[in-house]
Amino acid sequence: MVKWINIPNILSSMRILTIPPIVFLILYSTPANYPVLILVYFFSLWLDFFDGYLARKLSQETKLGKILDPLADKLMVSSTIVALIIRSDFPLWLGILIIGRDILIITASAILFQGRHEIKTSILVGKATFALMGALVMLYILDLSIYIDLEILKRFFIILTVSFLGWSWVEYYQIYRREKNAK
Repeated sequence: MVKWINIPNILSSMRILTIPPIVFLILYSTPANYPVLILVYFFSLWLDFFDGYLARKLSQETKLGKILDPLADKLMVSSTIVALIIRSDFPLWLGILIIGRDILIITASAILFQGRHEIKTSILVGKATFALMGALVMLYILDLSIYIDLEILKRFFIILTVSFLGWSWVEYYQIYRREKNAK
């Protein structure tokens, strides 16, 4: 078997394949398909947890996995946020901040990769920021139900997410500047 074909990379690929159904179910959410949306979204979160866990546990970390996992994260967050902006009251300004941050991280990573052919892994504050964004998206998905009102919790998570976005921007910028100058 080819070295990069392993369980963690398959799980990351499966996670990318869950994005279109999740976006569709958000855009066309009804009381009838709402449970399916929740199920598919939680399945995707489960895949996200296990792809990284298994890569470390089975010593199956690959260059492809180091690209595929964060790419799946960014595609999932960006796609669901765009769908939630269209379908719910997800703030457009926050969507622009989150997607803009991800574009900057991808661009900086590509620039650094060209110079060193080395793939940098996420930093702790980046992982925490992603977890908060995932929780915020989950709150907005849960709030699509006509029976649930999570307005106060959503506002709290917006403030928390924006704080971590700012912190992660500063940290990633410092890493980029340090790595770029080390060439």
